[in-house]
Amino acid sequence: MARPVCTAISAQKIGLNKIQLKWNIPSDFNAASIAIFRSTSQIQQKSSISAEKPVAEVPAQTTSYTDTLTHYGDYYYALIARDKNGDLFNMLLPTVNATVKAVSLIPPDDYIEIASTPEDQYIPGFLRELPLPYLDLISDLNIPPTKMGAKAKNEGKILAGKYAVKKTKLLSPYIFEEDMVLSPEGDDFFLFESLKTYFIKKDYKGSVKDLREFLSLTRDPAVMIRAIFYLAESHYYCKDYRKALELFLFVEDEYPELSKKWIDSTLDFYQIPKESL
Repeated sequence: MARPVCTAISAQKIGLNKIQLKWNIPSDFNAASIAIFRSTSQIQQKSSISAEKPVAEVPAQTTSYTDTLTHYGDYYYALIARDKNGDLFNMLLPTVNATVKAVSLIPPDDYIEIASTPEDQYIPGFLRELPLPYLDLISDLNIPPTKMGAKAKNEGKILAGKYAVKKTKLLSPYIFEEDMVLSPEGDDFFLFESLKTYFIKKDYKGSVKDLREFLSLTRDPAVMIRAIFYLAESHYYCKDYRKALELFLFVEDEYPELSKKWIDSTLDFYQIPKESL
């Protein structure tokens, strides 16, 4: 009789508060679903699973899951199959269906406690339970900017003048380590091919077009956020600093230090068009 055990479990941090799990499904896998367990210590005993509720339960043929956390710390995971009767197949095999190495979520260096009201308070070691509003900057890039009012124009002149006096060099292209080696399949493969065809050859106009087509489809979250960063870089080298700035701001939460460097450089070159002043 086949034993319903997931294999080759892996876990990696893909954002400030996100951990992505991946695993394989054996050909004879006959479970009804997969229960995902999370712990701050290594999961080694069946009793530790029996006493806890899974953080998520996914269909039997699922091979990945992204966990969003609200606490900083070290996390371990285990994948347990559930049969058609609703019973868990409590077999724990280190590195097979249970992680042995913790994934650490570490608060950024500038993480501080901020409070406007007692109910809206950041507690050290915790993230805000309600996320900030989501701005769909990608789909809005083709919308022409609204006309500036007199007050906004004056403020813009001040800001533009502040950065216009600087003479700085363009930053060198940045490539993530994940995209330096060809991945055999999936979204990583298609992103690698796009970068090789356009971005690496410094065909940034072609890169903008190809990456926008790539992002028009649903992608793996980790691959998507890297693709948006490359799209921002491509706009930057095309001297389309407005769109570059919007995209760098879009990925700032995922890559805070890296994005700040590119945002600062973009602002050094960005000037409000004369016809808007």
